[in-house]
Amino acid sequence: MIVYLNGEYIDASQATVSIKDRGFTLGDGLFETLYYDGRSIECLKPHFERLNKGAQLFQIPFNLLFSEFKDTLLKLIDHNQLQGISAALRFTLTRGPSERGIQLPETVIPTTLATVVPYQRRSSLLHLGFSQYCFQQAEPLCSVKHLGYQLAILGRLEADQRGLDDVLFFNRQGYLVGASTANVFVFKGGQLITPPLTDGCLPGIMRGKIIAEMCKSKTPVRVDHLTRQDVEVAERIFLTNSLIGSVPGVMA
Repeated sequence: MIVYLNGEYIDASQATVSIKDRGFTLGDGLFETLYYDGRSIECLKPHFERLNKGAQLFQIPFNLLFSEFKDTLLKLIDHNQLQGISAALRFTLTRGPSERGIQLPETVIPTTLATVVPYQRRSSLLHLGFSQYCFQQAEPLCSVKHLGYQLAILGRLEADQRGLDDVLFFNRQGYLVGASTANVFVFKGGQLITPPLTDGCLPGIMRGKIIAEMCKSKTPVRVDHLTRQDVEVAERIFLTNSLIGSVPGVMA
């Protein structure tokens, strides 16, 4: 596999990142996961904009223009001979290496890494449960894709132990936030409903695309609080993110 690392395309076996990299030691970084359908990269501009938003929030230098970002990913697909094959892309940006501790380095040399692997979207039903863990992350962290995915990992461990595909998280107010790595939509009472961003959910790219498309079709999505009871009585549940698209789920 060929990867993109700090401006170069090299074999994955030759790619190295410093043991002092703050992405590794502190989770000081961001990432975006994108879907390539064999012809084009889906929702490329929104992904780029969210990555830029995160870089500005964390004050990590990120100087790629949109055209350069696009070209980087398309070249990576070409280097791995994945043209015409659906694939998952990931672009990671960290603050780069520094000495120990949280003190920011005087000179920031960011690490940029992009990878791509073949990927097929799943269409089968997802079996879901309610997580035992409370979602506590608040703005501004919930608005960007940072490297601190500990809660998502706990959710995935929980799902595996219970024989589920994923779990749903609720915040301290008892409102639905989302799944471990996906936004959630429910169909209830003739309406498609998804939680508001203020409840803690990530402004998912696929979430935004679905809301926009539904508005164009004159059947707008209702953005509103959802309780556990709302989920339990929902006629349908859908999980969405950039890789899976939109996949139906059922509470186990």
